[in-house]
Amino acid sequence: MTGGPRGLKIALSAPAPPAGGRPAPPPAGPRREPRSLRAAAGRGDTEKVPRMSFRANPDGSFVYVPDPPSERRAAEGPRPPAQAHSRGRVYSLAEDDAEGIQAILDEPRTLNSLESDASFVWYREEDDTVRAVRDAAGATPVFYAKTEAGWALSFGLPTLLQLLDRKPRPREDTLYDFLATHYRYVFRDPRRTFHEGVWQVPAGHELVISGGKAELFPWLDLSFDPEPATLGLQEAADRYLLLLRENVALRLSAIASSGFAFSVSSGLDSATVASLASAVLGAPLECWYVGYSSAKGTPYDETRGVRALTGAKGWALHPLDLSAPRLVEETSDLMDRTLAPLATVTWLASSVLARHAAEDGAAYLFSGLGGDESLAGEFDHFMYFFADLQQDGRLDLLERETEAWAALHDHPVFRKSREIRDAYFKRFIDFSTGEIRVDLSRYTQNRAWFDEGWIRSMETRIPPPQMPRPYPYFLSNRLYQEMTYETSPPTMWSEHLSSSAHWVKGIFPMASPRLFRFALSLPGTYKYENGLTKMLIRRAAKGLLPESTRLNPVKTGFNAPLDHWMRDPDTARQVLDVVMSSPLPKTGWLAPGAPEKILNEHLTGARNHMMLIWPLLSTALFLEKSKG
Repeated sequence: MTGGPRGLKIALSAPAPPAGGRPAPPPAGPRREPRSLRAAAGRGDTEKVPRMSFRANPDGSFVYVPDPPSERRAAEGPRPPAQAHSRGRVYSLAEDDAEGIQAILDEPRTLNSLESDASFVWYREEDDTVRAVRDAAGATPVFYAKTEAGWALSFGLPTLLQLLDRKPRPREDTLYDFLATHYRYVFRDPRRTFHEGVWQVPAGHELVISGGKAELFPWLDLSFDPEPATLGLQEAADRYLLLLRENVALRLSAIASSGFAFSVSSGLDSATVASLASAVLGAPLECWYVGYSSAKGTPYDETRGVRALTGAKGWALHPLDLSAPRLVEETSDLMDRTLAPLATVTWLASSVLARHAAEDGAAYLFSGLGGDESLAGEFDHFMYFFADLQQDGRLDLLERETEAWAALHDHPVFRKSREIRDAYFKRFIDFSTGEIRVDLSRYTQNRAWFDEGWIRSMETRIPPPQMPRPYPYFLSNRLYQEMTYETSPPTMWSEHLSSSAHWVKGIFPMASPRLFRFALSLPGTYKYENGLTKMLIRRAAKGLLPESTRLNPVKTGFNAPLDHWMRDPDTARQVLDVVMSSPLPKTGWLAPGAPEKILNEHLTGARNHMMLIWPLLSTALFLEKSKG
């Protein structure tokens, strides 16, 4: 046992990294004065306290009715202690550690040095305020809305909607980004949801509600730490793997008495999480995988890589074949459970996996989410690594890595060459200012299918995507942008809704503030070598992963083959019927004849519209189910 801040008990299964590797408290920013708070861990029922203006419901929802100023209860005598209500876990705290909970509530930035996917809601009677803290990665949402009487809050979207005075209308600007831009911009404002007047606390933030006012304060510290770059390459890789092993061990220890399983693909991230868990447990694992036999021989089918991993490890594999789903029925049923669209069709497959794992007794499902954002796992991340080499004047290494990139990853459609690299620099990189520009080709890719007046109207109301630059590296800044505004918010939203629809909790050891900060503070040369991505893990995982997994250069990801499914005439007809019979065509958002043209072009193979068909179907169902 080692000591943590404010006397927290931190149970580690491996030696802690040196003190220099721990995140330091963030610099002072625009924030209220420190406060004292009497707190206790647990879930007591505050309804027993007379005249309390805060009610905690058993379903994880909360009602806050602030007293008028003239009716403050300053002279009523002793007040009960504040009660902390939480979902998720603080993995490095003992469950009965009231002092640890006190430390978090007293100062949420304490969570920077802990491992947690817990979010908290509590009431401070001394100043009649409600406070809510959301976890660092956004794994456990906190939703809130103002009602006629006061405020409603909840850890779940369905339970929050039940507390509202009336059914909320669909939120047009969120649906605009979902339909007309790209799913990664859906939460460009990380507070918004798909429902008008319903908000979510952004990941790594604290919400303070006092009377009629709601304010947000960031607590998460992802500022640049110069210490990791002083480590040698192998030392940095070993440190990362050690931190990840601790994360896995802490989570396993906390849920040891519950059923849990592992979602695996042929990729590095889920394979590493599962392999570390098996090493910590000293036992084989129960693993789940969604395959697509109808897409055999395509990048969607990862069966060979998955079986190579689980076979080498001797793990039990539960393969699910989702080759010919009842797409409209399955999507409609999922939306009845989530009450909101999900980022991509991948989360339909994720929900199927969660349902089967739950039927088999799993309450928790481990995955490798978070690895791409910290370790630079996507193909376009190469360009920002190259930009760093160019900026640093390391031109020989730039040419060698470009040649290796082209040799390993060239594609008949998505070509790889020096000319492609340099054109990318001209479009997206400003070497004089360090600015990274928005990918307008991706941002505007769907606009031809929507009404021009609607697009102009929405663009005057919506601020441009945020592109902050807190790091000294192009690559780290791009990863930070994805982590905070682009890929992580819609991914975590979708993962939570699709899993919780079946009472399963996702566990993400790689989505950790200390892992994020450590990895983002390293230059790209620690993450790439000879055209291979994620070298931080590849170096450290020798002997942990099968070599076919550790050195696999192919990036597939957990994707679903909607493009194959939509080339079935019956499926295409059903989707078109749903879209055209929904309120969507009556909104004026679509260009004339757009749904028919989109589905016909896809069905005939003229163009692949899978990334447009999913939001069309989802939006149509959402608008239909949202009718008053």
